[in-house]
Amino acid sequence: MHRDQTPMGDYLRRMKAKLGPAAATTATAHKIAIIFDTMVSKQVEYDASLWAKRNQMREKRIEARLQKQATQHGYKLVPLEQAA
Repeated sequence: MHRDQTPMGDYLRRMKAKLGPAAATTATAHKIAIIFDTMVSKQVEYDASLWAKRNQMREKRIEARLQKQATQHGYKLVPLEQAA
């Protein structure tokens, strides 16, 4: 899972950077257990599209935080233009 290019692998790497290896493994195992319990108790299939939605929300929070920090320090962030 440490090298998986999946949302769960991304989560594990983020938590590893934030919490350290042992706590990241525990947090990821807890997340897997919650997903499994939800699937069994509510009898629903796994929906991977929820990861995409949460990832977009996370990206928006990160961008808003960066904008706020830049403003506090007297800077203005300007997005790079997309290459055609």
